[in-house]
Amino acid sequence: FYRQTSTHFLMAMARALRTRARASVARSTHHRLLLQPAPRLVCGASTLCSSCYASRAVSRVARIGIYPQARWFAAEPSSGQTRNATDLQDAQKGADSPDPKPEGERRRNPDSVVFTWKSAIFTCFVGGACVWYFDYLKEKKEAESRAITTQERIGLPRLGGPFELVDRKGNTVTEKDFLGQYLLIYFGFTFCPDICPQEMEKQSRAIELLDEEFGPIATPIFISVDPKRDKPALVDDYCKDFHPRIVGLTGTPEQVKKVSRAYRVYYNEGLKTDEEDYLVDHSIIHYFVGKNGKFIDFFGKNMTAKEMAEKMRAHIRQDQEKQKQRKKRRGVEGTEEEED
Repeated sequence: FYRQTSTHFLMAMARALRTRARASVARSTHHRLLLQPAPRLVCGASTLCSSCYASRAVSRVARIGIYPQARWFAAEPSSGQTRNATDLQDAQKGADSPDPKPEGERRRNPDSVVFTWKSAIFTCFVGGACVWYFDYLKEKKEAESRAITTQERIGLPRLGGPFELVDRKGNTVTEKDFLGQYLLIYFGFTFCPDICPQEMEKQSRAIELLDEEFGPIATPIFISVDPKRDKPALVDDYCKDFHPRIVGLTGTPEQVKKVSRAYRVYYNEGLKTDEEDYLVDHSIIHYFVGKNGKFIDFFGKNMTAKEMAEKMRAHIRQDQEKQKQRKKRRGVEGTEEEED
């Protein structure tokens, strides 16, 4: 919004300067026409003449500047045309009268504005300063909102719980099989045409970013919400296209319903053309679970893999720091016991 506003502001300033410059050129041309001698009339009629399109009234209009284009109607007299003596004398005086002021002494109109490089550079400088200031205010506001969100987060939602599912090889697994490792869980289905593959790639990329710093500390998990079609063999084939350590889980409709309720995942089968051709509407959320099996954080569709990795990295570092402090306290307590 700020960048669009500043862009419109700069465009409006440029249009205004261009309009003023054109108006300045038009006024300068108008003044030069007024300072030129009045045209020589063909006849001395007081109204427009049908033969030469000139009159004393047109001459006076051109001289006082009301209609400077009137001078273009003037023409050289032709032989055989009669003139009124008074009108001819007036026309002759107007034609022979010198300029009221020399070119160098003419007064410049105070309203005229000339577009120069200095004004252009100044405009660009002011516009750039406005854009920078808007960006600064935007970043400051976003940082304050993030700080407020972090400080106001007192508790965690009660998500997660015990579950029993089937892995890619057909073996039964529970939540206890994953204790001691961080989990990044995503709910989807293998027949999803676009959203699930994108989210699975994002999940794999986030895990790769964590692997670069901590090693294989987190495990990606895919849980199917379409147990009727997603059998273990199909889930196994689907997961091969993503992270090599990904764990694909499925199960019976009752098992899937239980784990989805534990994580408050919404899913619903859409319109069916037949029993094998339908889509499943479901939540698009990644769940980050700690080593103790408790829920830590969740990431929506609008977050990138880098942002997800940064948040998970912060939680992992916080846990590692707490673990170091526990070890220090235990070391001090052990030393005191030995002294006693």
